[in-house]
Amino acid sequence: MAGDEVSNPEANTVEPTFALKLMCEFIGTFGLSYTVAMTAASSTEATDSLAPVAVPVCAACYLILMVYGIGSVSGCHINPGVSTAVFGWQCISNTNPDWGIHFIAYVITQTIGATFGALVGAYFWINCDRYTTISHYGVFPYRERNQKPVIAMVTEMIALFFFSFAILRTCCDHDKPPMCTDGLVIGIALFTAIVGTAQMSGGGVNPAVATSLGVANYYIGDEFGYPDPVWSQGSLALVYWFGPMLGGVLAAAVHYIFEASTSKVFVRYALGHEDSTKKTEE
Repeated sequence: MAGDEVSNPEANTVEPTFALKLMCEFIGTFGLSYTVAMTAASSTEATDSLAPVAVPVCAACYLILMVYGIGSVSGCHINPGVSTAVFGWQCISNTNPDWGIHFIAYVITQTIGATFGALVGAYFWINCDRYTTISHYGVFPYRERNQKPVIAMVTEMIALFFFSFAILRTCCDHDKPPMCTDGLVIGIALFTAIVGTAQMSGGGVNPAVATSLGVANYYIGDEFGYPDPVWSQGSLALVYWFGPMLGGVLAAAVHYIFEASTSKVFVRYALGHEDSTKKTEE
């Protein structure tokens, strides 16, 4: 028995429950949205030149930590766009019969967690004695009139496509073993996605986080009497939900083309790698 335990490093591993996975997604998106909300507010108040750098760096570093922290439990999606790509891939490859239920539960949990995170961050800044006012977060509908929602939506779609495609190719490639650098790759992918969309859409690249910042904007506006946004409420859904979700679907489709062209049979995948010996046995 002792010999079996030594040869099988997963002998003491128990498959996480679905409830535990959702808890990880809630904690992960709460922390990500809180990090973005706090970083954006603090960098803007300090100097406008810091905001474009501080937010993507902090968000990317946070994601790296979470990939290693909860990736083996929930997959560390903490992004409805990523969940669209991952569960979309599971649907296409027929590797998860409950992908639809899991997808809906993940997205709802992520959105709730992110909203709480942003509201907590906004609450701290509103009640900080150092400042008498804080700026609203730069997401639609609180973008300038010359920044068009349709163009912003396309940039969000492209960003989520490359971000989620990088995740699928890193973590769901049938011929690639898990590597200790996977979390760094995913963090870098997020950094480039945020920087690439910052001037067009505010660098959302995450429907849950963008929504949470939109909710926080109304909380801040109620406190300081900001004027009404120049864009309609539908702009938030168009830019940060329709665009990224479409990008996730496209990423799953392109990943399918790659996998179908390079593997003899489809095997079961998760966002976190399974043991390679299991894949061989299957």
